[in-house]
Amino acid sequence: MKKIRAFLRSMTFGMLLLAAVIGFSFAGSMIPQQRPAMEYVSRYGATVGGLIIRLGLDDVFATPVFLLLMAALALNLTLCSVVRVRRLRGSGERLKERARAAQVIAAPGQAQRLDAFLRRRGFCAQAGEGVTVYSKCLFGAYGSFLTHLGLLAVLLAGALALYGGQITDQTVMPGQTLTLPDGTAIEVLSFRIEDETGRLDYASGLRMTDAQGQRSAEALVRVNEPMRFGRYKVYQQTYGTAGTMRLRNAATGGEDTVYLTEPAFLTADGQNGVFFAALYPGYIQDEDGSVTLITSTSGAYADPVYDLRVMAQGQTTPVLAFPGEELTLGDITYIPGEPVSYPGLRIKAIAPGMLGVLYASFVLLIAALTICFFMRPVCVAVRPEGYAIASPKPQLGLQLELEALIREEEQR
Repeated sequence: MKKIRAFLRSMTFGMLLLAAVIGFSFAGSMIPQQRPAMEYVSRYGATVGGLIIRLGLDDVFATPVFLLLMAALALNLTLCSVVRVRRLRGSGERLKERARAAQVIAAPGQAQRLDAFLRRRGFCAQAGEGVTVYSKCLFGAYGSFLTHLGLLAVLLAGALALYGGQITDQTVMPGQTLTLPDGTAIEVLSFRIEDETGRLDYASGLRMTDAQGQRSAEALVRVNEPMRFGRYKVYQQTYGTAGTMRLRNAATGGEDTVYLTEPAFLTADGQNGVFFAALYPGYIQDEDGSVTLITSTSGAYADPVYDLRVMAQGQTTPVLAFPGEELTLGDITYIPGEPVSYPGLRIKAIAPGMLGVLYASFVLLIAALTICFFMRPVCVAVRPEGYAIASPKPQLGLQLELEALIREEEQR
């Protein structure tokens, strides 16, 4: 049992866990997350795409393996912190005793000069029987403990921010604005499925404004390239293509445009009208004039076709309509338009105050690393016949300075 506890708190185990967490995080940043299965197959091929799905790499940060690694790393850091803080009790006094018991470097008659030099360097003096112990940065002994504590704080705060935030999925048409409950507005300026070269590139042009009117710069959000604004992080989650139908009322002169994302019956009197069944990205016309509809929805809709049912006087007539064609029933004219691609956004809101906790944990870690590397505890025991240095880390610089001080006096 002791061997198991020793391994769980060992640096070797901690480094292995940290390397595994970094590896999973790298995979999560390189592979688009939470996409439809067919997208991985089309992007990486059947073999690699299937492997990604089986291993859970399409949703890395929610896999049991990643969560287990995070829990094990937290346990390792906790055990290391507990063990180290126990060992640090009385470490300053023990270091002073080491200095008193250390082998003396001969410097007869130099006690006064050493005293003046060490005091100028900020050492604190503690006089005893025939020896004065000068100490500095004794708090630096806690640097390693604080570093482990800082890593644990970053890990826990990061996990709370990652898994504790409120997540909502929304679809927004280009040109429209989504207003969140706290008044923050997300304006969808543009969306595209392909770039200028025809390569698939799902990207949304967004701009956000908070409740106080502070506005962000326009940002292009892609898969794994979210937009951050205040306590919000907005991801390009999915996409879709909506049909558009312009309705013109000859009796009133009114006109309106509706977006069609699912089957819908467009009618003025509840009986006569146009039923939207589906939208197809293109068609193939055979030599005999028959039309075969293209059902694959990857990429842009080059030659869109509307599958409609015209319902009039109790009769239903199937119609394949193209953008710009007019269908008139009574006073209402139905005009299919060019399809509009729209983004599906995943909006993650971090709990109020959580960003402050996360930043505070980073400050703690940076402070701990500073203490660990630049505040090394050291004690110098000065006797009439010479001095001795004790420190957990080599103090070559201080040793050279003291030797130079002694040589300078001897050469006078």
